[in-house]
Amino acid sequence: MNKRTTHIAVAALAVIGLSAAAPSYAQWYVGGSIGKSDIKFNNAAQSDQFLDLGFTNPSTVSDTKDTGYRVFGGYQLHKYIAIEAAYVDLGRFSFRTDVTPRGSLAGSTRIDGFELSAVGTVPIGDRFGVFARIGVLAAQTKTSYTGGGSIETLLGGENQRKRSTDLSYGLGINYNINKNLSVRADWSRYEKLGSVLTGGRTNANLYALGVVYRF
Repeated sequence: MNKRTTHIAVAALAVIGLSAAAPSYAQWYVGGSIGKSDIKFNNAAQSDQFLDLGFTNPSTVSDTKDTGYRVFGGYQLHKYIAIEAAYVDLGRFSFRTDVTPRGSLAGSTRIDGFELSAVGTVPIGDRFGVFARIGVLAAQTKTSYTGGGSIETLLGGENQRKRSTDLSYGLGINYNINKNLSVRADWSRYEKLGSVLTGGRTNANLYALGVVYRF
């Protein structure tokens, strides 16, 4: 974890600690959300690597969208502040590069991890609320490679993985159906995932709808 991320996490947890003085709002909750995820993938940069290796006419296509989800649980420290832990699965993404002499390299990447964040909520009337979330994601990015024709993967190099811990944040809106059940729509952002060996460092977004149950 870099210094910037550490400072953000410490600041968030400090806010949580200062907010613990209002026990009348203390409440556990669980929930889940599902939606569309996407990552940033540089097709041109991927193709250029093959020019450096002596291949010609490289052409890369990629699929950078999938279905992602979060399963989370939290503790509402008071009306405005909660702490939340989640398992995040951003789905699978793929790319394929074709070159001359005739050959190809295909990669399939999966990203998942565990997130810890502070959540600040501003109620709007009795039913609605807007919230912002900031924290860190301890992620694992795994890429499997398959070569064909003039491209062969090195023994032991077919599977690459990168663990990282870096910034996560999000924005959303929730609607309270009753005192226990609510629904939410939110956007989440995860930064600096993966490495050159997993297809390149990337950022990811998750646009999701979910439900929350409060005990």
